[in-house]
Amino acid sequence: MEAHAEGGADLINGGIGAAFPLGAYGAASLAVAGSHHDGRTGSLVDARAEFGYDGWAVNARMQRAFGGYDDIASVTAQPVILDPDDFTRFSAGVPRAVDQVTLSVPMPIDFSSLNFSYTHLKDAEGETSQIVGLSYSQAIFKRSTLYATAFADLDDGDSYGIFAGISIPFNDDVMASTGVEHGPDGLNIVADLAKSERAEDGSIGWRLRTSEGEVPNRSAAVSYRAPFARFEAGAQQFDKDFRVTGQMDGAIAVAGGGVFATNRIDDAFAVVDVGTPDVEVLHQNRPVGKTDSKGRILVTGLNSYEPNTVSIDPKNLPVDADIPTTKETVVPADRNGVVLKFGVSEAAQAALVTLVDPSGTPLEAGLAGRVDGGTEDFVVGYDGQAYIKGLGKQNAVVVGLADGSSCRADFPFEAVRGRQVTIKDVVCQ
Repeated sequence: MEAHAEGGADLINGGIGAAFPLGAYGAASLAVAGSHHDGRTGSLVDARAEFGYDGWAVNARMQRAFGGYDDIASVTAQPVILDPDDFTRFSAGVPRAVDQVTLSVPMPIDFSSLNFSYTHLKDAEGETSQIVGLSYSQAIFKRSTLYATAFADLDDGDSYGIFAGISIPFNDDVMASTGVEHGPDGLNIVADLAKSERAEDGSIGWRLRTSEGEVPNRSAAVSYRAPFARFEAGAQQFDKDFRVTGQMDGAIAVAGGGVFATNRIDDAFAVVDVGTPDVEVLHQNRPVGKTDSKGRILVTGLNSYEPNTVSIDPKNLPVDADIPTTKETVVPADRNGVVLKFGVSEAAQAALVTLVDPSGTPLEAGLAGRVDGGTEDFVVGYDGQAYIKGLGKQNAVVVGLADGSSCRADFPFEAVRGRQVTIKDVVCQ
């Protein structure tokens, strides 16, 4: 079962639906929705089914809109003007009818696929289209692919296209493709060479594309992802026209006592305050960067309303650092931020103290103690060793013994930066 609701711009829209199996080889879903906007009321019905057996696959969909049905997209979309006489060629309204069927056919040749499709569409303005399509792809040379696609609108003899080509990946980032396309505008030869940009700081992407035919169309673009924004520049020649474009995408987050410039934030984020610079931070066990000079870092890409694990790698921390925790889990709201404080301290007033009884025997493991005047307990481990925090120049600790009594130990302490201070054979009596 599912349900949804949306509203805005004087719109109220809601619906319910259900999905269920059709034996061992298929599934189906049915959904209904209703809306009220600007005095108009309408409804929508959507039914889908899919079947698969021995490499064959069939998918079918039927959607009908009744009355004045609207949704967020239809009431907020701007009309697209394609003709110089201001004639709107694209309808942003909810289609009155959609019928789709796709068929995937198993092929005798390995790593190949053949697909047929049919779509009947009646848009909000009453215009109809019946589009049939055929596509075939064949993997060759391990990762390269041959492909061919054809489509035609049965209601419009001038709407058709045929495209065939080959795509060749050179490595994980660079892809080349070339092909031939034929349509109402004639024959075109297309070539494309691109390097994809990774979602990490310092990544560079670029693309070169040309379409040679009756109307040449050539373009080049390059992008760079900096820690604080993403930059893109491009140039395009279309027939005799030429244009140059530039774009910068980014965001500014103010949280956790700092101001952070970063790439575009599409979901939730976190300001991680480790307390120490140059510490690597991980999100879902994937490194995302290191803390700045103030020990903070902005982590984007958190999933809203889901548990997100943010952790730190303590290997760059000095041995004398006090690390209360290395992992936190948060569930942020959509497009919201959270502040995580790990509270790491490099100049920790702490030492590894070996506690012994008057006979020189280490205190048994599991006993609890506290610094005199302090608020935090410590636990005695094996060989009488206890990691004790909150120390001063002179210290007294009280340890509760197994028989219900207690003992007291006094010892001096002096911090040594970059080293774990150890104090041995402190008598507790």
